Amino acid sequence: MRRFFLALFVFPALLAAQSADTYAAITPVQTQLDAYNTGDLDLFLSAYADSVRIYNYPDELRSQGKEGMRATYGNMFAELPDLQCRLVNRMVMGNRVIDHESVIFTAGEAPVEVIAIYTVADGAITEVRFMR
Repeated sequence: MRRFFLALFVFPALLAAQSADTYAAITPVQTQLDAYNTGDLDLFLSAYADSVRIYNYPDELRSQGKEGMRATYGNMFAELPDLQCRLVNRMVMGNRVIDHESVIFTAGEAPVEVIAIYTVADGAITEVRFMR
């Protein structure tokens, strides 16, 4: 009876806490994905922390800071009108979101498969590690 009582009251609270955390981690990641696909640079950057770090997996630092991203992604959005990222699969564990993405840079070319590991803190992406 005691186990039933615990499950009845404790388990739903744990699920609610996990759902809230999962949603908090997914929100900025989904925002940047949607903005990437529409070429909205300001919305895209709004999902990232000012001090974001971008790595090639596992630990090769590609860039640091949102302003560096502004130049890189601004050029991509301007020069690649067919740029699209399709979400193949998503996993969430705590404050990390792991996306399998299929990216089309130019129409007619084969998509590039990418694994992106996003770390989220305080509602913003603080780190991304890309695996190709």
